[in-house]
Amino acid sequence: MLLRIALNLLADRRHPPLSKLAKIEKPKKFLWSILPSIARSFSFCIAFLPNRLAPSLAVAYAYCRMLDTYEDVAANPSERTRLLGEFIDRFPDSDQMPEPAPSLGSDLCGDPTEESHILLVSRSALVDSIYCELPPDHRAAIRRLVRRMGTGMIWATETFIRQGGSLRSSEQLSRYCSSVLGNPVLFAEEMQRLDMGLPPQLAEDRRKMCAFVGEVVQLANITRDLEKDCRRGVYYHSALADCSSEQERAEVIGPVRRELITRAFGLGRVFRPFVAGIPSRNQSLARGSALLMILFTVAFYQGAARRAGLPVAEWETLSRRRAAWVWLWGTLSRNATSRYLSRLESDLATAFEHCLPLVRSPATNLQGDWVLTPASWVGSRIQNVKSQTTPKPQIQD
Repeated sequence: MLLRIALNLLADRRHPPLSKLAKIEKPKKFLWSILPSIARSFSFCIAFLPNRLAPSLAVAYAYCRMLDTYEDVAANPSERTRLLGEFIDRFPDSDQMPEPAPSLGSDLCGDPTEESHILLVSRSALVDSIYCELPPDHRAAIRRLVRRMGTGMIWATETFIRQGGSLRSSEQLSRYCSSVLGNPVLFAEEMQRLDMGLPPQLAEDRRKMCAFVGEVVQLANITRDLEKDCRRGVYYHSALADCSSEQERAEVIGPVRRELITRAFGLGRVFRPFVAGIPSRNQSLARGSALLMILFTVAFYQGAARRAGLPVAEWETLSRRRAAWVWLWGTLSRNATSRYLSRLESDLATAFEHCLPLVRSPATNLQGDWVLTPASWVGSRIQNVKSQTTPKPQIQD
């Protein structure tokens, strides 16, 4: 674990050492070395997991990143669909070695970060060799993840084609986010249940909760990359697709970003009941890893909201030192986790209430429906969701 953490702390995420990574021949060394370059904050979350879970989560994330890469760099929609389908189909139902991953040319992009993603695809055989060494139930969970996520991405590709490069409703955005990040959250929950000696199947309310958590995290990626996605003709909000000129679209991006951030504040109320429902002992690295993911996400939204001009000035800034203490006490104590997430839930609710009048203002030229529908629905649902009761865990973190 210490080596994984050190690699994360020393990694240059903006300028990955591509030539060095390309020469690594040992599968595990390659995976742990490239993970900080492809996984951003998620690499830290995986690094802090217990050793019996970390390799499986790292392999799963690498496969998710490969799916994302096919979606990002294949400009032709039919080619994108083909690549995604071939990647899904390369995993047999048995525990045999997967078929080689579909190849991509190294000249498809000039962004160093995306070049590391393409390098990962080109060296997928190293990741496959680790996959084949994992426990059978872990491999089965990874196969489920790849199929669910890949199928969701194919749906998204077809939807974008049919709708001129745009998502047209709040519901479509939720479905897209659930495909891209809700499924990995669901996978992590399944893995934790397996680790505790429980069946991996989740109740429907719990599955929806995983989808909500994934949506909050994915909305951070979407709000950060709005300009970049618009340049490549991908619009996650109908207001961006309906602009008649690039100048008009540039003016609309700000209000759209504020609306999506406010949407995330409303959905963020799911964090507390989600973490409370994770099957774990009082001291748990798995729960601490989930809390770390929330901390990174909240820190992003704090900065993004201030830059976007949203009224969250009175919200306590989540510094690195503060986050480290929250993670430590959250890992050591379920009660400490609950106390922090209760305060966070209150902060998110206040931020949502303060931001909502601004994003619904007629001056924004937006309807506000993309904020209200999911936020009000999750707010009513999570009040009725009880944490799953589990038998005494068989394995201690």
